[in-house]
Amino acid sequence: MYSRIYCEKAFVRLFSGMALLVSALVSVGCGAPFISTISVTPGSSTIALGETSQFKVVAHYSDGSTEDVTHLARWMTLNTRVATVSATGLVTTVQSGTATITADALGMTGNATLTVSNAALTGVSITVPSAPLAVGLSAQLKATGTYTDQSAADVTNQVQWTVAQPAVLSINTAGLAVATAAGATQVTASLKNFSANAQLTVAPAALASIGIQSKSASLPLGTEEQLSAIGTYTDGSTVDLTSKAIWASTAPDVLSVTSTGTASTKSVGAASVSATLGSTVGTSAMTVSPAALVSLAVSAVHPSLPLGSSEQLSATGTFTDKTTKDVTASAAWTSAAPGVAIVNSGGLIQTKGMGSALLSATVSGVTASTTLNVSSAALVSIAISAGTANLPIGETLQLAAVGTFTDGSNQDLTGSAAWTSSAPDVLTFRSQGLVAGLTIGAADVTATSGDIRGVQSLTVSAAALSSISLTPVAPTVLLGSSLQLSVTGTFSDGSTQDVTSQASWNLDSAVIASISPTGVVTGLQAGSTGIEVSVSGQQTSDTLTVQPLVAVSYFDNTSSADSTIRVTNPGATGQDICAMIYVFDQDQQMSECCGCLASQDGLLTLSLKTNLLSNPLTGVTSKTGTVMLVPGVQATSGGCNASSVTPAGIVVAWSTHLPAPKSGQSSTAEDPFSSSALSATSSAALQAQCAFIQQLGSGQGICGCGGSE
Repeated sequence: MYSRIYCEKAFVRLFSGMALLVSALVSVGCGAPFISTISVTPGSSTIALGETSQFKVVAHYSDGSTEDVTHLARWMTLNTRVATVSATGLVTTVQSGTATITADALGMTGNATLTVSNAALTGVSITVPSAPLAVGLSAQLKATGTYTDQSAADVTNQVQWTVAQPAVLSINTAGLAVATAAGATQVTASLKNFSANAQLTVAPAALASIGIQSKSASLPLGTEEQLSAIGTYTDGSTVDLTSKAIWASTAPDVLSVTSTGTASTKSVGAASVSATLGSTVGTSAMTVSPAALVSLAVSAVHPSLPLGSSEQLSATGTFTDKTTKDVTASAAWTSAAPGVAIVNSGGLIQTKGMGSALLSATVSGVTASTTLNVSSAALVSIAISAGTANLPIGETLQLAAVGTFTDGSNQDLTGSAAWTSSAPDVLTFRSQGLVAGLTIGAADVTATSGDIRGVQSLTVSAAALSSISLTPVAPTVLLGSSLQLSVTGTFSDGSTQDVTSQASWNLDSAVIASISPTGVVTGLQAGSTGIEVSVSGQQTSDTLTVQPLVAVSYFDNTSSADSTIRVTNPGATGQDICAMIYVFDQDQQMSECCGCLASQDGLLTLSLKTNLLSNPLTGVTSKTGTVMLVPGVQATSGGCNASSVTPAGIVVAWSTHLPAPKSGQSSTAEDPFSSSALSATSSAALQAQCAFIQQLGSGQGICGCGGSE
């Protein structure tokens, strides 16, 4: 064999090419079989990444025999990124892919194809909790696959999970195991032809957490609350652990907690409360808020009020810390019967109608009520109306008592009130409210109705003037004359007194008359005027009549001597005066009449024979008779007409004549006209007769006015 190899080697070195080798072998005379080809085995193979493969080189002889010549080969791979080959033909994979493995031996080359697949699974292992798993808990099991490339991968979701004791443990396809009952069981994970086992123990359910329960996380100051500690176990069950837990507070000065879980508020603030059992701790954050309102009490001074009155309600709150506080201002007030009583935002009641009303106050959701009864309006006060605080002796004064009621109405109580005087000897009552002054002094008068009293102070003074009277009644004064008037006062005590000196006087017309401060009235012009007199507030009035004057003189026309009549206007009226002249004969029949103008301060001179007796109505000259002279105001139109001029004013007249001689000597005598009152009747008669003469005398009976100076 070796000689064959030697011979082959020698010829290989000498010749190249199959044809030359064959011919050479023949020529050298080697009689042994020769190598025809070499091959690499396996010629085509697939191995997993991470695996190795031993390749061989086989020489094929001409006689059909083969020989392993691997040791003579030189190895190489055409894709070193997929696989490498050692000098002995051992192929090591690098990454998946395809590579050509080449071997050179004995001058020949052989090839093989190698396919490198992904790494292949070589084994499975599982990981389970080492500690027992409490009932109700779950654990994620893990399956790890080991591969040909020495890598490991999580194959938890690829394996098939099985449990020997399904009553103890359940597991899903993802490897999540849930403990269902205490015990032990084997868990198996299988993948392809590989499997792994593990023992898992399930313990009874364990305490998982503690929850602290309270009605509220915020407690008002002054309150207590029983807290509860509720344990939740791994199997989902719950147990009240309040009595077993160890209780604690992080701020005992704010919130303390007893060993049995009773929380007591101490001050406003925050605290954390904990309940501990074993290694499990439950906590709860709590706050202590200001004291909260627990109850309300509504009170009224009077449970019943009269209509129209008002009253302040009060609301008192009791708080969780046992304190009380007036909460009237902060309460929301309501009335169930606004037609009977209303209450404003400050708790003030105002009654509106008779009946009952439920009045309520609400503060922070707490409500309290009280019932108010409204009765008819009640008397509140009595006011005494006196008109005056001073009452003279002898006078009476009617007082009035007016009651004011709670609904604002007023009522006259004069007739129903009880009247009294604090000093009956000074003031006494004649009838209901009628008081009389007896003596000088002071007294309080009281009107009482029920429990309500009204008081008024009165003073009794000296007798007061109660009325005055004027004397004479309907006074009459002659034109140009004066008259003393007097005033008599009647006093409240019945006495009378002349009070003329205290009187104040007034005339309605200063043209008709004048009056002095002492009550002397003087007639200035015929007519009437009102006269008023007052004394200490008392007044009376009357009508003053000023009668016109008629001046009368008698004449004797039996002698041959003439008489002269002179008339002067003294200027009392400040204007010209009509002197109305009426001449009567011895039969007292008007024989002549005329009106003559007498200027102010002027002198009118008339001849008896020439002016007054020369034109008689009858044509017969009077021997004796009377001359009447009436002053009058000159009319605006019409001059001095003795038939129509109104009597007024003053004239002064006198007559001058020559009396019979005595002792052989002559003398002159003057006789003033005598004045008397001219009544309205007489004035009318004079004017009527003069009008008759003017109308029917055919010019006769009209006297002349003579001359004036």
